[in-house]
Amino acid sequence: MKLKIVELTKEKDRYLAVVEYLDGGIEFYPDGKGGQLGDRGSLGEAHVVEVDREGNLFLDMELGLGVYEYLIDMDRRCEIGKNHTTQHIISAYLKKKYDYDTVGFRMGEEYSTVDFPSLDLIDSGKIKDLEEEVNRIIGKDMNIEVLELSREEAGQIESLRKSISDKIVGKIKVVKIEDFDMNACGGFHIQSTKEIGLFKVVNYEKVKKTITRVYYKAGKLAYEDYYEKHNIIKKSTTQLSSTVEEVNDKIDCLLEENKSKTKELSSLYHDYSELLCEKLKANAKIQGENKIIIYKKNDAVTKFFPKFIGNEKYSVIHGEDGNFTVMSRAINCGELKNNLEELGYIVKGGGNSTRINLRIDINIEKIVDIFMKLL
Repeated sequence: MKLKIVELTKEKDRYLAVVEYLDGGIEFYPDGKGGQLGDRGSLGEAHVVEVDREGNLFLDMELGLGVYEYLIDMDRRCEIGKNHTTQHIISAYLKKKYDYDTVGFRMGEEYSTVDFPSLDLIDSGKIKDLEEEVNRIIGKDMNIEVLELSREEAGQIESLRKSISDKIVGKIKVVKIEDFDMNACGGFHIQSTKEIGLFKVVNYEKVKKTITRVYYKAGKLAYEDYYEKHNIIKKSTTQLSSTVEEVNDKIDCLLEENKSKTKELSSLYHDYSELLCEKLKANAKIQGENKIIIYKKNDAVTKFFPKFIGNEKYSVIHGEDGNFTVMSRAINCGELKNNLEELGYIVKGGGNSTRINLRIDINIEKIVDIFMKLL
């Protein structure tokens, strides 16, 4: 298949190609149209990384104007068709079973989502029922037809699940899954439900105030999800020396143990920080009436410095590896940051006049040097 690049412009790190298809070639499907993913493929030596709503192609490299051979990734298109057809089955089943209308659909590279205007669907029993029934329908090997009808013809179909939008002009494509569902849709679909293979709900949650969002995977994505999670569970049972049934109990036990150890460790850090602060105060750097404590670390004990070092009498500068904290009433800490920026350093972080956190690629000695000049 061939197309012609009639215009090419650079947009950040990619190139936008306006194209004309030659000899009636298949067009790249746009991203986001009908909530669906767009096509990917190649154009000459370039890869198509996105297709905008107008059908223009984003390329990963610059090409000259002219005619090129192109390929569309049909395997990807097939997997998109499986996930899109699955959405029709989900929506049709929930409409028949609970009279839930579909109010949103979005397909992503990793999963797809369908939205329903009821929080009653946030129920593990209903989700289990949905999984079982959708997989049952998939296994029935129902025939799928895509009918191309005029608006008048489509309007005469009483069994359409959803009314046809007035925005649609010209011929209307209606997807028919035997006597189970009919719905207008211009996206990719497959020829039989059995081609989908497998369907899995991977999450469900409340969005906004009244919407349930169901996250799902179908086809290859669902198989890969099962494979990945199986390996995770297999590894977990080995690491925990447990059966699959015992994994959750073992994890709960470890979390409780970790909580207890963390509490004990925090208590030790607290006590050690108190002893360390006494030593740091005894060895503080004196300049006039100011006492400055310099601690070249960022560790757990610094959390307790404000408690054990009164910042009325002492200024504290601590940190390492580009992350520093300055606590002082002897200077305005914001001025310290301003001075560093005036010297040309890139400084991130923030705080107030008495305490500031700095992320900057210098050593602590430079910060101490500027601090001393501000006293």
